[in-house]
Amino acid sequence: MSKTAQDLDPAVVPVLWLLGKTGAGKTSLVKALTGAGAVGSGFAPGTKAATVHDFPAIDPVVRFLDTRGLGEAGYDSSQDQAAAQRMANAALVVLRYDDPVQEPVAEIVRGLKIPVLLVFTGADLVPDDGARERMRAHTRKVIGRDLPFVSLSLPPEGMVTGLEALLDALDSFMPRASAALRRADEARDFLKRRPLVLRYASMAAASDMVPFVGAAAVPAAQGAMLQALAKRHNVALTPARLSLLASALGTGALVRLAAVHMVRQGAKLVPVAGQTLGAAAAAGASFATTYALGRAASAWLYGTARGAAPDAKTLRSLYDQALKGARDAAD
Repeated sequence: MSKTAQDLDPAVVPVLWLLGKTGAGKTSLVKALTGAGAVGSGFAPGTKAATVHDFPAIDPVVRFLDTRGLGEAGYDSSQDQAAAQRMANAALVVLRYDDPVQEPVAEIVRGLKIPVLLVFTGADLVPDDGARERMRAHTRKVIGRDLPFVSLSLPPEGMVTGLEALLDALDSFMPRASAALRRADEARDFLKRRPLVLRYASMAAASDMVPFVGAAAVPAAQGAMLQALAKRHNVALTPARLSLLASALGTGALVRLAAVHMVRQGAKLVPVAGQTLGAAAAAGASFATTYALGRAASAWLYGTARGAAPDAKTLRSLYDQALKGARDAAD
């Protein structure tokens, strides 16, 4: 959701001001963090006026105030700067590693009284550690003080890196915003894992078409899926971690799932109708529960790999949403 700067009320939702020169990567940063927003290209201006991106669009927990890039020909930024300084709760100052001319940005930063995080972009364009450190030292000199910083790569194509460090830094002054942005990042990460989960869910469904075969084959498929997901997330799925996952999902829910599964196996033995309708229902249910387990487990493994596994309420909500979605798709 995009608004004009005049629509802002920082007392309701905290505002993060994205400040930087044209082409620094401000709009690309919003897209990388939220999955929304237009992405600039090179040094061409990507933002034509000060805009606001709410995240999430419904009941937002953070607003990104994206002002026009400094250094555009014919653009007097003084009015936008004054408005932004009145509205913003904190500033993300975006600077490219390969652009040492940062005086216009430094002049504004020197007068800011709000928390400031320097976000250096283009780490992939300047791979030399020494060159990046010289750029940071130069920035400290022109600003006149030492400020916290993170380094990001925001290529138009390829892997974005450094977002985790940015979210860690945001934890210190906008914890709710950081938590919401982490959930968005996890959801994008799951899109890469989804084909794997669908493959195992289909295997579980296929094995559940034959009486009692699914009693062993479905749990085996689910176990193999958990191991495959853990490998993708670089997490060792030890018995202790499996116990934590079961606890977070709710032992009662897992027991009910197992009980329903056994009832479905018995229904497949009913002559004629049971062997057709019962088998189809069992296959559909096994697909849905396996998919839902994969969705919740992927979120748990994503958080575990980063030292912050989602709470039980969030995990069960993901499971329930995925289960409903898979069932609706099967109907």
